[in-house]
Amino acid sequence: MAKKRGKDDSIRQESVTLAMQRLYVEALRQGARTREELTGAVDLPPSVTAQAFERLLALGVLEPRNDRSDVYDQRLLNVAEARAVAPLRKALHDVERRMDTVTEEFGALREAHEAAGEEHRPDRMFEVDARDINPMLEETAKECRTEVLTAQPGGPRPVDVLSQAQDRDIAMLERGVAMRTIYQHSARFSPATEAYAARLGEAGAEVRTLDILFPRLIVFDRRVAFIPASGAGALCIRHAGVVSFLVSVFEMAWQAASPFASAYESRREGFVVSDVQQAISRLLLVEEKDAAIARRLGISERSCRQHVSKLMAQLGARNRTHLGFLLARESNGENPDLLT
Repeated sequence: MAKKRGKDDSIRQESVTLAMQRLYVEALRQGARTREELTGAVDLPPSVTAQAFERLLALGVLEPRNDRSDVYDQRLLNVAEARAVAPLRKALHDVERRMDTVTEEFGALREAHEAAGEEHRPDRMFEVDARDINPMLEETAKECRTEVLTAQPGGPRPVDVLSQAQDRDIAMLERGVAMRTIYQHSARFSPATEAYAARLGEAGAEVRTLDILFPRLIVFDRRVAFIPASGAGALCIRHAGVVSFLVSVFEMAWQAASPFASAYESRREGFVVSDVQQAISRLLLVEEKDAAIARRLGISERSCRQHVSKLMAQLGARNRTHLGFLLARESNGENPDLLT
């Protein structure tokens, strides 16, 4: 969606630029003319022509005459360009100078930071406010050089979140960064997540799914990790030992996960549905509410209830209480196939 919008904007800008050229040629050919006379001589859509005329005014290429404000005359191109570009160059120079100053200041502070003892370095683990999470992820992703590991529980992800993450992830893959991501099985049945996973796969990422997944985890270069914190914030972890532990947890889940496949392939192969039902069977022994089970598996309550109904039919359970009894008996080894 973002790429299509960008392409549309590019096409419109080309149309406006073409209209600006034609209007300028008419101004050179006709001399001083009213707005209506100039725009009427250009055979282009009125909205595009109007925008092109405003751009010529903004650039100072056309200007109203002193004696008649409704009549416009063309200004020497070199003069107009000098007046328009000079302030922009100065502003750019000022921004670059401020950027250099800020970079040098942070460089000096970083040197002091590295020289400080470990006991004076609180940044090894700190909480990030919700509004600062995305900017921090963006900056850390830009610094990432070798590998990123991601666990995304909760089933299908929102379209706007996927759109925001795609540019960042593709940029890392194009730099040669290896990427591995784990979703829950239910993500396979989301068209948006399926398309996102296919796009990442084409760029070189590996994507797998698992029935039950631990909370969200992102690890960059096995050096920096992000996990959920209290509320809507996140915990940024740079402690080598803790990051190493989180990587090992990810690796265990990765080995148990299955390569991402389309919804059609997943239904045809059947193992995903079987995995989900087995997970529900295990969770029913410790959790009574469908809503809590659904959240753990990243599925809707309706889907959860459908799976429970199938389990009841499979085991011949008369009600939920009877189903719990039968599942408990299965877990004691009388018929272990259902729970393994």
